[in-house]
Amino acid sequence: MNIGKELNLLLFERQEEQQSHVEYSHEYGYYENVAQGRLDEVRKVLADPNDISMYESGQYGRLSNNRLRNIRYHFVVSTALITRLCVEKGLERELAYTLSDLYIGKMDLLADERSIIKLHNEMLLDFTGKMAEQPRKNIYSIKVIKAMDYIYANRTKRFTVQAMAQELGADRSSLSTAFHRETGMTVSRFVRKEKLKAAANMLRFSDYTYSEIAEYFGFSSQSHFIKCFKEEYGVTPKEYRQYSLNSNQAIIQQPLNI
Repeated sequence: MNIGKELNLLLFERQEEQQSHVEYSHEYGYYENVAQGRLDEVRKVLADPNDISMYESGQYGRLSNNRLRNIRYHFVVSTALITRLCVEKGLERELAYTLSDLYIGKMDLLADERSIIKLHNEMLLDFTGKMAEQPRKNIYSIKVIKAMDYIYANRTKRFTVQAMAQELGADRSSLSTAFHRETGMTVSRFVRKEKLKAAANMLRFSDYTYSEIAEYFGFSSQSHFIKCFKEEYGVTPKEYRQYSLNSNQAIIQQPLNI
């Protein structure tokens, strides 16, 4: 049977069984809540790991007749869509796609539906939380937006404000002043915050040692990294990693006192 005949047959069977996919407006609103960082709305629609009826009913489409494989496929599709939408809405591309790869990799190691649904919920909250933390760039000047983008792209490197200003063709003093005025923090504080945010992801999703992470993000020493991390998160890197492993979620970052 060719693909055209198979398509018509499947459409007929679903019409007879009164199966239909989720309405577009509902599905769009679901993903839009993630991309807009609306944690409260996303929490309302998290799936019950003990109930796989939504996948069995066909409302999300049946991608495989094998129940476990069907849920795996849906996980990959959902993660890919959310990743792309979040990138379009401003999430740093490298961060978004690396996070996507990490979650799909973790899912691939799971052997039961309940664990995959729990991980899917975690993925949704993680992307939503990162979008909630995203600076709303429309309130910043072009000069500051360019500085932020430079920091995101170079946070694993050591660089001075002067070097950044030269790269952007800006005056160091005016750039520093504008950055502090618009963001409420100095360039150096913003850089440290972004380095630690990325380091937290490495603690959750990799086996790199604390000294390796410290070196990767350009901290002067492991002890300096630990000190900065505790100031930001209220716990040491070791405690953060252990909590994340035990609870399958990240510690919610508290805002810095600027």
